[in-house]
Amino acid sequence: MLTTPTLEVRWFRPGPIPDRVAAWFESLGDLPDEETRSDHYLAPSSDALGVKLRDGRLEMKRRDGTAGPVAAGPSRATAEAWTKWSFALAESVGPLAGPWLAVAKRRRQRVLALAGGQCALELSTVTVVGGAWWSVCLEAEGDTADARRTALAAAAARWLAVPGAPALTPADARSYPAWLREAAR
Repeated sequence: MLTTPTLEVRWFRPGPIPDRVAAWFESLGDLPDEETRSDHYLAPSSDALGVKLRDGRLEMKRRDGTAGPVAAGPSRATAEAWTKWSFALAESVGPLAGPWLAVAKRRRQRVLALAGGQCALELSTVTVVGGAWWSVCLEAEGDTADARRTALAAAAARWLAVPGAPALTPADARSYPAWLREAAR
């Protein structure tokens, strides 16, 4: 079992990634490779708990609380503290009970590494129940809560405070489980 504490802020908007948002992401440096995958999420009953199946692993994620404001350039939101657990599934495990949602994802990630921590900036298209959304996420990991806060703040300043950065508002910010509850209606 792997346990990982994170600080995250995610924004979701319906539709394809706008050209101006793609141009902003491309302007940040060499374009990272695109990753495409499909995960299965247990239909969430809470905005604070996510459960998914990915590549032979069961992953669970619990929101532990808020971690203060993120404000950089035209973007604003409240960061959330999460704990993630990842378990390898035995090959003999059959289908798990519950209503599962297939989520197709295309994403590109940039990573800013600092002493004791790092923060990824993700731009993605996610599709669930036939509806496409685009998303921007900052997700920080680190040895300590201070390292995660420092990495998140540095990444937000580096990537969201540049000319052309999208205006990401608190109204668009939500956890992955909250987005799934909205998108799968």
